[in-house]
Amino acid sequence: MKQPDLEYDIVTACRLKDLKTLGFALPRLQEFLPHRRLIVFTAKVNFPRIRNRLGTEVECVDEDEVFADLKLENLRRKLMLPGFPQGAGWYFQQFLKFSYPQIRPKIPRYLIWDADTVPLRRFAVFGPEGKALLTPVTMEAAAPPRGVLLDAETREKIERATRPHTPYFENYRHLVGQAPHSGRSFIAQQMPIHVPTLQALLERIETRFPGPGSWPWKILNNLKGRDGNLFSEYEFYAQYALQYAPDHHETRPLSWSRAGRLNVWPSAETQFSRWATELDYVALESSGSPWRRRIVKAFHCLPANWQWQLRRGR
Repeated sequence: MKQPDLEYDIVTACRLKDLKTLGFALPRLQEFLPHRRLIVFTAKVNFPRIRNRLGTEVECVDEDEVFADLKLENLRRKLMLPGFPQGAGWYFQQFLKFSYPQIRPKIPRYLIWDADTVPLRRFAVFGPEGKALLTPVTMEAAAPPRGVLLDAETREKIERATRPHTPYFENYRHLVGQAPHSGRSFIAQQMPIHVPTLQALLERIETRFPGPGSWPWKILNNLKGRDGNLFSEYEFYAQYALQYAPDHHETRPLSWSRAGRLNVWPSAETQFSRWATELDYVALESSGSPWRRRIVKAFHCLPANWQWQLRRGR
């Protein structure tokens, strides 16, 4: 039997604070996860800096041109969910990553990739028969990579983010009208998408909540709970896909960490090479202690020749 065309695009949403990490990730995405193009959802004002850092072959999409009835500023002003208005951008970027089939209606699959995450070695995201390979989260993902030390506050934050988050499952039950497939979490920094399954999920939510407004508003207006995080695109898609489209999806573990942090020395390239002996990819979510952040910030403000002498121990 002839294998299907497994080419795919990679889709991300990027704020300027994650641009440096995405710059580290891009050549590795090209090497380890060969793809047609990288699509970056961002504010139009960020286009020049993103193209300067990533190159002109990267395709930037204006985040305010995706939904006719949903703009980030309007979302901040009009909706009063827990954590708003600060949390509006966090919800907005999830909807952007789900919106890619609206821009390219004929694509059968694509890969969502978090902008703060760097691949370290080759791994498959679609199987030889085209199945999307979903990654369940384990507590090992909270462990820092080799050479990274975490203060107690950061470690607790990372561990909390790695555990299954009850409000996601409760809102899945409410919005989809069905119990989740399992209690496992799939918020693994990346997710391959089988487009017909995604479309079926969004259509199901739209049907359950009739009335005006696009599917993002149907989700936002019907979330329940007091937690600051009530919806996860990764969690919703994985639970639905494994339940309603098992022929197009399967699970498999990967070795990864969400507790990455680049030290001033050695170089980023050296640290990535060391981590690649143990990990498939790393998320640079760990920021270290407040005191360490001050030291690193002060170091980068020094003249380049001073930085070089300090690295050399002089």
